[in-house]
Amino acid sequence: MRVLKLTFLFLLIISCKQKKEEIKPELKTENQKSEIITQEVEAKIEMDSVYELYKKGRVEKYDWDLVSNKADKYRKVSEAYSDKKIIPNDFLEFSRKFISDSEFQKSHIDFENLIGVVGACEETYIMSKNNWVYDNWDFIENLEIDEKWENTFRFSNQVFFCEYELKEIGTIRVLGFEKQNGIWHLTLYDINDC
Repeated sequence: MRVLKLTFLFLLIISCKQKKEEIKPELKTENQKSEIITQEVEAKIEMDSVYELYKKGRVEKYDWDLVSNKADKYRKVSEAYSDKKIIPNDFLEFSRKFISDSEFQKSHIDFENLIGVVGACEETYIMSKNNWVYDNWDFIENLEIDEKWENTFRFSNQVFFCEYELKEIGTIRVLGFEKQNGIWHLTLYDINDC
């Protein structure tokens, strides 16, 4: 009788163990479902971010020499200045419209010749007509040199170039404009947004 009870108990333990093992794959499936839902929520949050419109221009690798070569070309037009009083009036007038009117801004970007890049922490976005986001940042007001910033500009009759540098970090924004047929157009836009 005792052997029969032990056998029954042994069979019961084996049976329970098999049921436990059968449940484990289901739990794993539930964990996988939970991971997929979490990834979908994270993707939705990412898509709702400020860079939602930039996604079409996202790249994994970018030739940063394009930006630096164009910036070097613009740096050669004059020495660096920070005194806003010497900015030509026609450019001041243009800049006010450029930051206050999204349609004016988009119509004064030379997308055919634009080198536009936003370098976010983990991704790089190439700016184009299809993913341009209106930027109302007052780039003239922020031209100054102080203990934290060295924001300068260079200019000629045909070029206006701004460079914004946080002294402890480096260059965080570069803007370049060219006058074409008497009208200013943005041709260089580089933002380090990390």
